[in-house]
Amino acid sequence: MARILHFADLHLDRSFAGLGMASTEADKRRWELREALRRIVDLAIERQCDVITVGGDLYEHDRVTLDTGKFLVEQFRRFPGRVFVAPGNHDPYKPDALYRHIDWPTNVHVFQSMAWQPVEFDGITLWGVGHTGPAIRDNLLRELRVDPDSTSVALLHGSDMRAVPEGKDTHAPFEPEDVDACGVRFVLLGHYHRMRVWPEAEPRCGYPGSPEPLDFGEEGTHHVLEVKVDGTSVHVESHPVNAVSYRTERLDVGTMSSSDEVREAIERLSGEGGRTDDIVRVVLEGQVEPEIEINPASLLNVTADCFRYLDLVDETVPAFDLMMLSEETTTRGSFVRKMMERIEGAAMDAERTRFENALRYGLQSFAGLDVRPR
Repeated sequence: MARILHFADLHLDRSFAGLGMASTEADKRRWELREALRRIVDLAIERQCDVITVGGDLYEHDRVTLDTGKFLVEQFRRFPGRVFVAPGNHDPYKPDALYRHIDWPTNVHVFQSMAWQPVEFDGITLWGVGHTGPAIRDNLLRELRVDPDSTSVALLHGSDMRAVPEGKDTHAPFEPEDVDACGVRFVLLGHYHRMRVWPEAEPRCGYPGSPEPLDFGEEGTHHVLEVKVDGTSVHVESHPVNAVSYRTERLDVGTMSSSDEVREAIERLSGEGGRTDDIVRVVLEGQVEPEIEINPASLLNVTADCFRYLDLVDETVPAFDLMMLSEETTTRGSFVRKMMERIEGAAMDAERTRFENALRYGLQSFAGLDVRPR
């Protein structure tokens, strides 16, 4: 029996710019991605795995450094078995790739082309393929055909077209029938950041997901896969590995009587100890009376120490009776009618949000309140 420890989508040297993090926090997250690789190698050694497979996006090409390359060498060198890497769309094997400029230890093999290459270990044939550019649209799995009586597995960074996550670009797309037709016992995959193994009764494919969450769209536990191949049988076991968690909390402040009450409610979200190591986004929502000041920047300043990292999003709306205001024969009434028409006629969500904010700020101004953009 052969034991494979499979992971993908670590994204070393990620910028984290999309979260609006301070540079110090982004630096910390990048170090934590390195720590995740240490834990993965430790787990592979502890589980006495024969090989580690990497399903692509090990690092991010546009930001990766030679220092990260040295770190990868150090980690893979201490694993007593072999390491196989199938580059993905974020770490393609192209002329200026880090993969080509590192003196890899002898136990590391990087698949360098989009032509399937076989390698042997412990009586198993591993077929691997690598992306050679950042936007591969070829169905690579369709090109793989092996003897179904052989004990083979495949390693690929690609998109299962029956389960594309919302907003996710497709790379090396394949269909479910390609899995059955290729003839291997199991396809080790990368690209999707949520763990998924299917079919449940007799697994044929598996995404481990990202070992560490990378944004608020990746809340929950993150895993690597241990795949045991014994002749014709395959057994898949998942192991949680993430040290950091993201979570989103929605806080209805519509019934609160002051900004201080809002502050206390935010602090309570940090838990019983008054401090959490989670990366937390708090969404403030509800209809708020105009005299209650919701200032996200100020609230963030006084509550941030309760959290490892806090992101405050203001989705509250002023508790004005818009229908009543729209019937006024005043400048305010005319303003409300025009803005309601624009909101109703907005073609896109972003445009509608701009008009809603404009209505909010305008009514605050009419009420003589300080206007603070969200």
